[in-house]
Amino acid sequence: MRESLQTFIRQVFDIREGEGQRAFLMQLNIFLIISTLLVVKPTVNGLFLSEIGVQKLPVTFVLVAIVAVIFSTIYTRLLGKTPLNRIILTTLFVSVLLFILFGILLKFNAVGGWVLYAFYIWVAVFGVLTASQFWIIANVVFNAREAKRLFGFIGSGAIAGGIFGGYLTTILAEALGSENLIFIGAGMLALCIPITTFIWEKNVVKVQTKFQRRKKIANTDHPFKLIRKSAHLSFLASIIGISVIVAKLVDYQFSAIAADKIQDPDELTAFFGFWFSNFNVISLLVQLILTRRIVGTFGIGSSLLFLPFTILLGAVFVFFAPELWAAIFIKMGDGSLKQSVNKASVELLALPVPGEIKNQTKTFIDVVVDSIATGISGIILIFVVNGLDLKAYFISLIIIPLIGLWLFFVMKVRQTYLHAFRHNLAKRNPEEDLDLDLSNTSVLGSLKKVLESGSESQILYVLKKLKLQPDDRLSDSVIQLLTHPSVSVQIEAIRVLYFFKQLNLSELILPFTRHSNQGVKIAAFDYLIVHERSQSSQLVNDFLNHEDYHISLAALVSLAAESRTNPILKGSYDLENRIWQVLYQLKEIDSPSRKDFYKIGALKAMGLARISDFFPAIEQFLEDPNPDVVKQAILSAGDSLDNYFIPGLIQYMAFPDFASEARRSLIKYGKEIIAPLSDYIQDDKSQPEIIQQITLIAQNFGTQPSVDLLLSLLKHTSAKVRLSALRALNQLKVQYQYLYFRDKEVMKYILDEARLYQDTLTILYVQNHVNSKKRSSPKINEVQALRQNLINLLESRLNTNLERIFRLLGLKYPPEDILPIYENIQSEHMDLRANALEYLDNLLDSGLKKVLIPIVETTLLEALSESAIKDLDLKIPDEDQCFQLLLVSDDNEVKETVTHLKKAISANT
Repeated sequence: MRESLQTFIRQVFDIREGEGQRAFLMQLNIFLIISTLLVVKPTVNGLFLSEIGVQKLPVTFVLVAIVAVIFSTIYTRLLGKTPLNRIILTTLFVSVLLFILFGILLKFNAVGGWVLYAFYIWVAVFGVLTASQFWIIANVVFNAREAKRLFGFIGSGAIAGGIFGGYLTTILAEALGSENLIFIGAGMLALCIPITTFIWEKNVVKVQTKFQRRKKIANTDHPFKLIRKSAHLSFLASIIGISVIVAKLVDYQFSAIAADKIQDPDELTAFFGFWFSNFNVISLLVQLILTRRIVGTFGIGSSLLFLPFTILLGAVFVFFAPELWAAIFIKMGDGSLKQSVNKASVELLALPVPGEIKNQTKTFIDVVVDSIATGISGIILIFVVNGLDLKAYFISLIIIPLIGLWLFFVMKVRQTYLHAFRHNLAKRNPEEDLDLDLSNTSVLGSLKKVLESGSESQILYVLKKLKLQPDDRLSDSVIQLLTHPSVSVQIEAIRVLYFFKQLNLSELILPFTRHSNQGVKIAAFDYLIVHERSQSSQLVNDFLNHEDYHISLAALVSLAAESRTNPILKGSYDLENRIWQVLYQLKEIDSPSRKDFYKIGALKAMGLARISDFFPAIEQFLEDPNPDVVKQAILSAGDSLDNYFIPGLIQYMAFPDFASEARRSLIKYGKEIIAPLSDYIQDDKSQPEIIQQITLIAQNFGTQPSVDLLLSLLKHTSAKVRLSALRALNQLKVQYQYLYFRDKEVMKYILDEARLYQDTLTILYVQNHVNSKKRSSPKINEVQALRQNLINLLESRLNTNLERIFRLLGLKYPPEDILPIYENIQSEHMDLRANALEYLDNLLDSGLKKVLIPIVETTLLEALSESAIKDLDLKIPDEDQCFQLLLVSDDNEVKETVTHLKKAISANT
């Protein structure tokens, strides 16, 4: 019976071994949160309308906005300093205490005036905040693969909670009274505290390192600037803001008409509870039956029109027939479509937005934009409705033009969505002309075209996006890619098919377990381990015990990857002992190639398994004589995401053969790796070669600590380190313009580099002048050869010096303007160089123009003359002064050449 139930759950909800407890607890958690909200909210609404009146509701909307903005500011700062679980548990605990306090005050009839205002505001903030916190913790508890399968199941708990809480309020409101419902809500919410604690302790603390946790928690630094800099995010936030304003106006109409028709407070509470539950039932039905069909048939853009047009129709009904049925219709349109068709379409609009930016802006939009929009609706109601003493049905005349604005933003966001998609595709393939028909309201046809006839890089990019947002309508096109000549495409196609849970292609994937490429084998096993439902355990064991070690090791790696955050699955297949068995078998293998294959397979499994007992073994393989084994050991150390390996990985960046793997491994740790890298840079024993690699890591994270680290390197004595840091800073400036690059400090560096350029220019002139004198003897020829070598080094130094100047300018001015100027200055075409100089002359402010334009003009000269030096108002040093300046430089090659040149000159003299 138990096995049959487990099979049913697995087939219907795709909940796999080791996931059941987490999924059900998370679903129960959101069920209790929303149930609490649907018990407390109707109670507070009913009391507020009965005791204070609907006329004061707009004031509370404004107060909610003010409190939410203040609260969000404090919350954002706490999120960067306080553990996430402590913040969430504190929120739950404080909410329970406040609800109990409110219930006690109700019991003693001490609720009135500011108390009702305070609790109305807190319930509004509580509803938004706890839901947002829940999905943040869900993002920590589940990995990307699990989330795609389970979030729909977990999210259904929210709708079920809305239904349960609403009907519970309806049934008990008159029997128990409103004051006792508050205690029931507090009791349900109190259950969330031990559930959240258990989930965090068992599925986060014991399974994930701090780097895994921090990688998944949204960074809320500068979300407003992020939204402001992106037209797509701006229109998306505008749609959400307008929809909230309209929803609040609809809510006011609904509340006002209901309060006018129903005078008894308990009856009004029951009415709200009953209809809020009905709206959730309708929303659930629409979500399960219609949403997928509507979005799939009409496309994202058209699906966004359903909600505003339904509200528009309801507004007309209310205006001409301000009865209870009309108020229910308009509220039903808002309540049923907002969380189903409209929600799905809005989520799809975020598809082309980079994941990190999406995480950074989510909480801000959920809490602040929502609350500010609530405040605006309050202001509208205060000054227009209450100020002019208008009836509730006149609000329809405000709703109608707002819907016109809403439709305008929908049209604009459709354009920016397509533009963002086109930009992402083109950015991945700048060398190719990507001919996609993106003018269509849906990109489906364009994606099919890319999958069927695009280049390898284009196909790989689209497949990467499909892993984030799988669509069964593209399954046939993806299946065709299994026969693509590129192994990389085959691997990604299998990994995309992994997410099409409605399809079971096990028979089609099974032959790939015998593919000649090990990566294809591993992808195939990843698929089969979770999709071969009928005999999953037997199939996995057969693969793990297969006589062909290529197959058994690939299965072991797949199992380690699938169970990395699933202790139950690890235990079911005895993963730890299986890995130990592979390590023991190494002693019995004579063939060097087979032994190395075993080592690499074991290392992949150890890194993905993240079992600390294997860390010493991974560390031991870092000393292996085979470079390929060492490279895999480095990558496995990164897969562990444990700070145990960080110091060693940093040191491996000093070795050219292993620097790339070490860098990739450190990048896996996420933005939290910046702190230990900063500590290394401040160490007196730090190596310039390693610091150059660190700049390549820092440029992957658009955070202020990354910028601060790179700016600190502009003081470094190594010119190569400074240039590498600047290149990384320019990349961050292009991608994340909201970051702070310290203009005043940058200005100082520009002037320092300009002076260095001028000094180098005068020294180069002196060396060219001396070397131009025609003399001949063996010793003189040696001197001239050394001097010519010095001249070549100085010319190279001028080139890198000029690049640093322009890259510094790229931090003060838009890099998309500055960097093309630098590229054209290097052109062989004189007209391009002259045009670039003219553009620079118009771009720079007067202070910089006076210093830099004469310097850049020297790059246009065929030869460096004395008059050119004088035009720069520079003093020409003698040869000894030149040597003194060069010997204190940070260029060891230049210093070595000068030393040899001085010795040769002395010997010749």
